[in-house]
Amino acid sequence: MGNALGGPEDPVTAKCTERGKSYDQKITFAASGMKGLRATMEDKHLYTSEIKIAGVERALTDHSLFAVFDGHGGDFTSGYAAEHFLDILSRQPEMKKYAELPKIGNESRSDVPGIELLRKALDGVFSELDVQLREVQQKKNDAIDSQPPQDPNDESLLAGNGQMYEHSGSTCVVVLLTPSHVIGCNAGDSRAVLRRAGGTLPLSFDHKPSEVSEKDRITEAGGFVKARRVDGDLAVSRALGDFVYKTNDNMPANKQKVIPNPDFVLYPRCDEEDEFIILACDGIWDVASSKQCSDFVQTLLLEGESDLGVICEEALDTCLERNSKDNMTILIVGLPGMKMASSSLQIQNAMFGRRAMRHSIINFQPNFLSRNLGIMSASEATKGEPISPSSSASQSSSDSRDNGFASHLKNTVAQPMVAA
Repeated sequence: MGNALGGPEDPVTAKCTERGKSYDQKITFAASGMKGLRATMEDKHLYTSEIKIAGVERALTDHSLFAVFDGHGGDFTSGYAAEHFLDILSRQPEMKKYAELPKIGNESRSDVPGIELLRKALDGVFSELDVQLREVQQKKNDAIDSQPPQDPNDESLLAGNGQMYEHSGSTCVVVLLTPSHVIGCNAGDSRAVLRRAGGTLPLSFDHKPSEVSEKDRITEAGGFVKARRVDGDLAVSRALGDFVYKTNDNMPANKQKVIPNPDFVLYPRCDEEDEFIILACDGIWDVASSKQCSDFVQTLLLEGESDLGVICEEALDTCLERNSKDNMTILIVGLPGMKMASSSLQIQNAMFGRRAMRHSIINFQPNFLSRNLGIMSASEATKGEPISPSSSASQSSSDSRDNGFASHLKNTVAQPMVAA
């Protein structure tokens, strides 16, 4: 999501790219974000290769968690959620019970009781985050109201002193990796997918106001759906924050027009077949289907690119070329079954050829990419054709390959990280 559009002739292509790995879990991961055509960057993300639990001495070093938050109406909600998600998760009573279970066997972490505890814990994080956000947003607005008024004719969303009231919201998609399962949960239209044995499996489902069950709840809460938006305004039916849509005092939090409650998708892990996971905001999914994005990543891997950070950057540039007009964030997790090129010569030639084409041809012929490499517009994104493994004519000065970063991931266990 995002707020106002910036100048379309000057998209902001600078990227923030991070990498990490876990030797114990045999996974690598990277994330990259780009402001794109929006006036501000409202996406956030987090990752950790261990789960800490309050009151438990040892962290779960064989678990990892990844999340993307897509803010709208400002970055306060997405930033708060990203900053506090892991701390709230660590304090959920179900997490301590989960840690006390045996790792394998009946009634274990990998059995139904363990998975149900994780589901309840994650659901509790979404609910608690929303409660906290209501309080902190209200405090911010009360502080604005307490200041002397300057202009009584300000618009309704502005306080008398000219400061903007805090009314932001955020989607949230989370993937939790345990030794036995892949657990996806989300509220909103940020999305996650699992690449398994060459196919693309959903780890989340978008929450749109036009969906029958969502529309029924919105109507029962006193709202309406117009132009596929809640009350003709908000494009998602579930989100953190957005308290202007959660004002019916006669209904619980999970019955409001917009609710924070996530849905869950669960798969048992298969190390031989599970290749990688993608989490991204709708700036990616607006111009690419789940299969297209999954195939794009796999194409670059088979071309020889081993740096997931560079692949993230290529995805951002390609989606910009496909006319994405939103902030964009993508996070890729490489799993033990990830298929990559084996020839070092193939790796060098693939990267040299693609980068050389970008710099020597695209800069002089802006339309060459779309004409000759099959890159589609947003309206074509749902037709099931593959995304070309090439990227936008705009090249960020912060792109990892062009700044001379080697295609090696960090050799340290990644600590919890929150980033814009």
